[in-house]
Amino acid sequence: MRSKNVRFLLNLLIVLVVISVALAGYVNWQKNHFSCEAQITLVTDRGTEDLIMHFHFSGDTGSYESKGKYTTRSGNEISTSNKIDFNFWREGDSLMMISNETNAIPKTAGSVYPYTPDFFYSRERGIRWTLTRENATGYLFSYDDTPTFYCSITR
Repeated sequence: MRSKNVRFLLNLLIVLVVISVALAGYVNWQKNHFSCEAQITLVTDRGTEDLIMHFHFSGDTGSYESKGKYTTRSGNEISTSNKIDFNFWREGDSLMMISNETNAIPKTAGSVYPYTPDFFYSRERGIRWTLTRENATGYLFSYDDTPTFYCSITR
């Protein structure tokens, strides 16, 4: 009877260890395999650009796609879009992203283009975000210790 209890406890311990290791592996896997969406408005003295941004991270590669509308102060509206493929890696809480392929962003007179990091319009340019998991549904992306946008996880 006693050996059955010891065997049962050993089997239970092994099952708990396997479950713990699997759960830790899954949590780590999620850090580099997720998609999220953010909505932002960029404001300049000449107009505003409303954007919906999609990020997809898969291992060490990812993609970014945005669609938006630039509105000049006079009320003219211009549709905008951008797509970028990139490589990425983590350094602690930092997420390093290097652009591979980019679309040329139209250099609309008065647009937010001059204020956009070159990662978004030039090949082989990098950007470092600090990623903070805010809750179960999203990440806070910060740039240079400044919160930039909240990105809601999409499935």
